[in-house]
Formats: sequence, structure tokens, C-alpha cells
Amino acid sequence: MRPSSAWIRRNSLASALVAGLIAALSLPAIAPAAAATTPPVTTCASISAGATGAAVKTLQKTVGTTADGDFGPATKKAVKAWQKAHHVAVTGIVDAATWAALPAAVGEKACHQKVTGSGVPISCAALSSGASGLAVAVLEAAVGTSVDGKFGSATKTALENVQRTAKLHATGITNEHAWKALHLVGTPVCSTVHTVGPRPPADEKAQQKIRAKVATLAGRLVHAPGTTKNPVALQAYRFAKRQLGKPYVWGGIGPKGYDCSGLQMTSYLHAGLTIPRTAAQQYAGAGKTVPLNEAQRGDLLFYASDVTKPATVYHVVMYIGAGKIIDSPETGENVQVQSLWTTDLMPVAVRPVAGLTLPVKPGATGWTVTQLQQALNRHGASLAVDGGYGPSTESAVRKWQARHKVTANGVVRVTTWLTLG
Repeated sequence: MRPSSAWIRRNSLASALVAGLIAALSLPAIAPAAAATTPPVTTCASISAGATGAAVKTLQKTVGTTADGDFGPATKKAVKAWQKAHHVAVTGIVDAATWAALPAAVGEKACHQKVTGSGVPISCAALSSGASGLAVAVLEAAVGTSVDGKFGSATKTALENVQRTAKLHATGITNEHAWKALHLVGTPVCSTVHTVGPRPPADEKAQQKIRAKVATLAGRLVHAPGTTKNPVALQAYRFAKRQLGKPYVWGGIGPKGYDCSGLQMTSYLHAGLTIPRTAAQQYAGAGKTVPLNEAQRGDLLFYASDVTKPATVYHVVMYIGAGKIIDSPETGENVQVQSLWTTDLMPVAVRPVAGLTLPVKPGATGWTVTQLQQALNRHGASLAVDGGYGPSTESAVRKWQARHKVTANGVVRVTTWLTLG
């Protein structure tokens, strides 16, 4: 059972007073500076202009603006419009009243997602027995108890078990160390990073430089059509488009559901191309890289937790032109078309079709022949994948062409290639 918005509003003041008193009497000191700037709270931190991260993206989807993970002027305007429509004080800030008015599922999801930036105050929810509200619901989900937004004995016991496992004093009260044990530091329930939170990365300046470059390139990209005439890229795009509405499934490669890289891999298999399975592997080996602002329909765009390190790539989408992407975002979402979001975006696009050279004839060697052999093997051939177009490959091609009513001359042109998907 989820706590209602009205119930949260009725109980928030009393809960704050109770939890604040308990925190003042019972919480172990963290550091003098943190104590001075981090008063005990029982709510999710307010989020306003200057905030970035997954929590912002979730909120943007709810208030009806571009879900790019950056809380800027457009998001502030959308928040105000949403607040007005839902009879919440119009502040342009996702404050306590706005958190309470959000659909329960949205509030809980955003409140446990990462967020950072100048638009997030330093705060860490101090929750204990008797507390109630959205932050409690997030805690309950994290410790594995029934989610009702009421901090009862089961929640206290579960929290104490988490604290013992993390070798913390089992107080049954949340502080920054407890939230860290729950992997929720850096979210609206515990946004402080002054004590046990992560330190800035050593390559922070290098990352900032790349992120600034991405912002510039993406600005150019969204004002260009980004179309292509490449028939193989277009066949991959058409397949991806037919998957719209199917659910995100971790490890999914279809046909019922997909994860982000599974969607891209399967889309290109249906265009006759074999690309790697995971997002990081696709970034490294799915094709030629081109500058982000030159991305075309069918190109792959990537997101990394450290934009200077390709090994940290964690997400991939298909660019379809005009600032739009096809994405299978995360659990609970469906394959969808959405506006390009730039948080963690890498400054290049990967073009799987760039290395495909057609027509390909007997005697040829190289990557295109390797792709041809892999495609034929998916359809029942038993060829050695050696990149050499020899007699066995030619025989398999001729049989395939005859079966698909294409001139069976062993020369693989676009017409033949498109039948391999």
C-alpha cells in the first residue's frame, strides 16, 4: 500500500518534529562541518535549477519536458505548470509539497535515484520509529520491508540488520552511514557528499571539458535532420521502430523485450550485421566513430559514467535524426522514442554500416566478407568465418540468392544483403 499525498501532508510536520528530536538526542556526530550544514530532515531533498542526474530525468518525464537529466529553465517552467495544474504552491522547485503531490511510484523512483549539482541542498534524511512519508517508503524498499510509508517495528529491525552487516552501530535510525550502506548516498534521501560520499574523480577537469564539448556538439546535432540514405541503416532503424512499446527486460534480445544493447544488436542482426552484445563492447567494436554532431539515423550513441573512459560506458541508444532517439531505458519502461538527453553522453557516434562495402564478389577479403559469412551461418550455413570469399562462401551465397529469387551470380549487392536480416 502506498501513502497518499494527503496522508503524507497531514503527518509530515509531526514526523519531522519527532524525528528531529530523536536525531538531536541519539545520532552519532559525523563531522562538525556536516552538523552545521546538514540539519536532520525526514523528506526527500528539494531539487531545483542546477540539479542533474537520473532523478531529474524521472521528474522531467512526469512534468512533461525533455528528459535530459539537466534541471534548467525549461524544466523549471514545466515544474511550475505541473504545480499549478495539481494545486501545489508554484515555486518551480520540487519541494516537500511537490514530492508529496507526485504519484507514489514516481516519487519513490526519483527519490532513490542519483542526483547532484547546485540545485540540490546538502541534506540527509534522519528517519526513526514513528516517521512517515516518501523518504520512509524509499527506506522500506531499500531494506526489503512492506512499503507503506510508515516507519514501524519491521522497518526498524530490517534497518538494524543492515547496520550490523555494515559494522555500524545498530541504532535503527538513518544517518549518512546507514544510507551509504544502502547505496543511497547521492540521492534525494541523502544528498550530502561532505563526509562519506564519493570524492571528485581525479580526472574531473578532463570530464568537464568533454561534457562541455558534448553540449556544443549536441546543440548542433538537434538542429540538423540527421537522415541517411543507407539502406542497411534504414533496415535496422525500421526493425527498432517496430519494437516500440515492448518492455525493457534485463538481458533481453527479443522478441518479447529488450535491454538497451540487446535492442541495438538485434536491430542490426535484422539488417544483416553482427555487432557485439553489451553497450561497452558496441562502443569499442560496433563500427566507425564519427563526431557526435554528424550522427545519422541508425548510428549508436553511448553514455558513460566517466566520459574519459570508454570502459565505463553503461548505456546505448539508436539515433534517428532531428534530436530523437530510440531507447530501451530501464526496468519498468518500454522501448520508446524520446528526445536526446545529454547527461553522460559520449562525444562521438558509432556507425555500424560504415565498414560495409558492397557489392562484394568472390575473391574478396575483409570485414564485409566476415559479416556475410556470419549472416549466412545464422541462416543455417556452416562456413568458416575467415573473411575470405572462397568457393564454399560463393556456393552458400548462390543457394541463398536462388532461395530468395535474387539473381544467383554470387555477387552480393544491396538487394541480396537486405535479405540476410
